[in-house]
Amino acid sequence: MGIIGLIIAFSTAIFLIFKDYNMGLSLFLGAVILNFFSGFGFINLFEHIIITLQDPTTIKLMLVVTLISGLGFLMDLTGDMRKMIDACINIFKDGRLLSMILPALIGTLSAPGGAILSAPMINETGDKIGLDNNRKTAINLFYRHIGYFIYPLFSSIIVASSMLNKSAASIVKYNIVIMLSGLIIAFFVLFRNLDTEEKHETKTGFAENIYNFSRAFFPIFITLFLALVIKIYFPLAVLIGVVTAVLNNWPEEKKIEVFKNRFYEFFTKGIKYKLTFIIFGVMVFKTILEKSGVINIIAEGLTGLGLPLFLIIIVLGFISGYITGVHVAATGILLAIFIPLFPVGVEGPYVSLLLTSIIIGYLVSPLHLCLALTTEYFSSEIAKVYQLLFLPLIGMILAGVIQIIIFT
Repeated sequence: MGIIGLIIAFSTAIFLIFKDYNMGLSLFLGAVILNFFSGFGFINLFEHIIITLQDPTTIKLMLVVTLISGLGFLMDLTGDMRKMIDACINIFKDGRLLSMILPALIGTLSAPGGAILSAPMINETGDKIGLDNNRKTAINLFYRHIGYFIYPLFSSIIVASSMLNKSAASIVKYNIVIMLSGLIIAFFVLFRNLDTEEKHETKTGFAENIYNFSRAFFPIFITLFLALVIKIYFPLAVLIGVVTAVLNNWPEEKKIEVFKNRFYEFFTKGIKYKLTFIIFGVMVFKTILEKSGVINIIAEGLTGLGLPLFLIIIVLGFISGYITGVHVAATGILLAIFIPLFPVGVEGPYVSLLLTSIIIGYLVSPLHLCLALTTEYFSSEIAKVYQLLFLPLIGMILAGVIQIIIFT
């Protein structure tokens, strides 16, 4: 009954997500279904919820994702994001480089549908270097998300490192090769046959632009430095980054009023509390999945198929990312299933391939707001956008598979 329960639970959660119901609630309902199909009662359900809420990993994930979700909002509110973009425009004079860098910078905001923010910039730069609307769409979509592979504050990397009880760096180091493969192939595919390069007039000196970028980027830098180098408690590092963002670009007057307003907007408009509940739903699902013993049955079943593990990872990762249109939920649930199957000591390449498959499925999902909004903005043809993205995305999958072959 456990396997049947998992299929029904997972299918129910995905169906509700597809119908645009609250994702956290959908995952929690899936967890409840799995609980009863696994032979547990109401008392057990409450016990599993309490166990989940008492788990230090759950607490850390909920705090980190909650705070990070508002950090990008603050940097936009204080003008830091605009300063970072302006500095890049002045530093990089090649239109192709700007078309890659600008959406990647906007990607640090982690805002749903955030690609629409960089679309006007790509439109302007793209016109000057001869890009058609389909390529503008593919470029905006691809480069907005490519940085996710090495960004330690990316929610799926945080979830993966916490569930594995390993550092983000142990995952990122395998993602680097995958990301570089995508970047190289995408550059030749998306910028082919361009005769001109747009040259921007630099309004300020190089040193001044570097200073402006560094100052605007400082809230993210201090967060990463404290968490990854000093290794202080991750939620505390993010909180310090948030306070730094609040204090950046401090006005001459009404300082206390501005301070209060920024924090008020951070808690009322900036934080995406739905993400907090998604983490809760994922972790409750994970707890019940572990307690049910279904994971061991699945592990035996998957290994009994005789298929290579990497192939199963690619298929399930892509399908989960594509159907849900959300990477963090797919990451949490699939990792709970696959972790027991990963070879001990060489989990990194497998986790990297799983993340890649999920992100690629998420990237091209019709539920992905960035895809829908960017396609609409440029009035592009989705089939041609997929065609442009095919080689870079396949190249990334192959890079992940090659890593597994090499390291295992």
